[in-house]
Amino acid sequence: MLHRLFAFVLLSIAVQAAPLSAERAATLRERFETRQRETRTWACAFTQTQSMAGMRQPIVSTGTLSYRAPELLRLEFAQPAGEFTLVVGDQLFIQKVGKKVAVKSLTGDISGKPYLSLLGLLRGKPAEDEKFFTPEITREDDHYTIVLTRKADASSRLPKRITNTIDAESLEVREVLVELPGGTLSYRFSEPARNRPMDAARFAVPSGN
Repeated sequence: MLHRLFAFVLLSIAVQAAPLSAERAATLRERFETRQRETRTWACAFTQTQSMAGMRQPIVSTGTLSYRAPELLRLEFAQPAGEFTLVVGDQLFIQKVGKKVAVKSLTGDISGKPYLSLLGLLRGKPAEDEKFFTPEITREDDHYTIVLTRKADASSRLPKRITNTIDAESLEVREVLVELPGGTLSYRFSEPARNRPMDAARFAVPSGN
């Protein structure tokens, strides 16, 4: 009896984790894209985990994220306090404690890849050229997992894999994991607030830039 019950549980898990059919995947994508197109602002708390080559252990940071469609994004860090990352169009501003603000190109610098992927998700479509990735969507319990895997003939400068976790009911983004050539960068989101008034001042370009 226990053997049969255990086998049934394993079968249930396997079914829940099975990739969605092309039709169901297309329907989910359409629902998600429609929702994101209707998103004017989005804010949440986040936990960032960064693990790069040469690090003894991952760096874990917390803070708040603010997004204003279609091209404004700010990550304000509570830990470490005083740091932020700001995206304004193609400009990427990175403030580290005790250093001058670094200004980079969102699309032209490898530092911008994770934020480009995040912006693409918030807009409802991957920022990367999808022809270079193989997509797969699976349903597990209360969430969908959307994985974009870089094709063998694609540039090694592209992320190796991008994994997005979406709540099955609300379609809110729960987690983003970007696997880069030199390590990984992940975000876990909580307390989301959609289409609430948002002060444009928080996206102001730092003085002197």
